[in-house]
Amino acid sequence: MSTITLSILQPVLIGTVLLLYLRYKFHIESWKLIKQTLVFGLFTFGFLFIFDQIAAVRGIDELRNLKRTGFYSFVVVGFGSELGKFILLRYYFLRQKSFKGPLDGIIYGLLIGIAFTLVTLPLFMSGWFSKPMDLTFLITFPIANLSFAIIMGFFTGMGKYRHNRFIDSMTGLGAASFFHGFYFFINLTDEFTIFALYGAGLLIIAFMLLVKSINLKEEDKPIKS
Repeated sequence: MSTITLSILQPVLIGTVLLLYLRYKFHIESWKLIKQTLVFGLFTFGFLFIFDQIAAVRGIDELRNLKRTGFYSFVVVGFGSELGKFILLRYYFLRQKSFKGPLDGIIYGLLIGIAFTLVTLPLFMSGWFSKPMDLTFLITFPIANLSFAIIMGFFTGMGKYRHNRFIDSMTGLGAASFFHGFYFFINLTDEFTIFALYGAGLLIIAFMLLVKSINLKEEDKPIKS
């Protein structure tokens, strides 16, 4: 029970720390967009829900072989999870005047990812999706979603930074969907060594993109609506 409680509290604690950091680090003229990110982000699980329902109707969620497991992991869970986040980030927040580049994409992406996790983690825990819950999944799911958010946010933000929105946005959606699908697939196989290597690689990539986005940031750029 303590592990389950900690898993649910993870996105709340991470979100609180991130908001405190933003308040300390940046001159935020308005919190309107920040609040919208958290509220709208709660509904981004909708595509995953729809994809999973279609998979259930067609029997795809019965993971009897490797082909079904791969399709369910990468298309239903991976792409389904990231599509809602991408649409919100790309077609609403990217169009805001205050959205300048990859750092903004990462910040908004992280907040969306936190809200997404708050909704989907209890659904996974209740057995709604085709994945038996285990301790590894409970502990790593919130952190993994933050890494996916950094990857998507960076490339989506780069699209506005260098005015190449379509290619960079598709790169962000594709990369985040792939890593999310691979994460789910590895959890289904219960291969601890592969999972450890994957996790280390994912965290390194996310950290490198975060550092690069900070280096690209304008020194006096405020976050505002």
